[in-house]
Amino acid sequence: MGIGGGGDIAAAYCVSRYLKVLGYETILGSIIWERMVRDPVPGPIGLDELKNCEMRGNYCITDGDEYAIRGGKKVVPQASKLARAAKVKVLIFDLKKGFLGMVKGLREAIEDYNIDSIYAVDAGGDVLAHPHDEEVWSPLADAIGLAAIKSLDISEKVLGVFGPGCDGELPQEKVLERIAQVWKEGGNKGGFVIPKDLAQECLNIINYMDTEASKMAILAALGKYGEVKIRRGARKLFLNPVTATTFFLDAEKVKSVLAEKVIGSKDIEEASKMLNEICVYTELDFERDLASKGLNDFLKVRDEGRKRIKELCRGLVLNP
Repeated sequence: MGIGGGGDIAAAYCVSRYLKVLGYETILGSIIWERMVRDPVPGPIGLDELKNCEMRGNYCITDGDEYAIRGGKKVVPQASKLARAAKVKVLIFDLKKGFLGMVKGLREAIEDYNIDSIYAVDAGGDVLAHPHDEEVWSPLADAIGLAAIKSLDISEKVLGVFGPGCDGELPQEKVLERIAQVWKEGGNKGGFVIPKDLAQECLNIINYMDTEASKMAILAALGKYGEVKIRRGARKLFLNPVTATTFFLDAEKVKSVLAEKVIGSKDIEEASKMLNEICVYTELDFERDLASKGLNDFLKVRDEGRKRIKELCRGLVLNP
């Protein structure tokens, strides 16, 4: 399951293909949150907005024909694009309904498909972020995803960090440091380096999608080395062989202040405000700021937004 942005389903697909080689029967899952260059409306897409998605209680199943109309624009989720390209089905969970909605959908899917293991995949590793990590652009989806996974009553819960630093957010050295901290707690569940054949298979699918972070890990596995820029030049990273690595961590051993904070949230709005209380500027805040101020100088928009949330946070501490 891709637990971060909508493009994390590409990373989850690569992990699923690796697990199949080991003998696992796999089912793909995803949340839907498209970037504003493709979706003009801030926030994730709710299940009630999706057309042609086969509803199953608190989750739905996509096979490639799904879309939503957002701000008068047709938006095709990355999960739907992958489903069509790879000829697979993907289970879609409702991030818009926060922690409680995610948990309901996941529990239903676990029962419906007799699932005994869940691999929650995050491209880049910012799921391991701390509240003070200012490099992180999208903490909210990851926090809700990790919190939901950890709450499940299931035999194996694994957090997969796909391509440390590949999203240009939390620097690779910080991601590796956080992974080492989980290892110290006994959370090392192994992992793998993306082999050439798998990299080529995944690249063939990703080329049908609009996602950059997961693609960086694949390019590293095919030998690309050196500094690259993504997100319209707003972020940069250094591709190297470690970028082509996926680390599996015992989710129970992953300590996250952000994930703990959003437990119990009824919707994405409440979850975002919960993170604001610990001085975290979320991707929902950022998208709303972009929508009101324009898409031209989003680095300036983000800096101003982060300053506003910090001032709000200090006010909450001073006036509890």
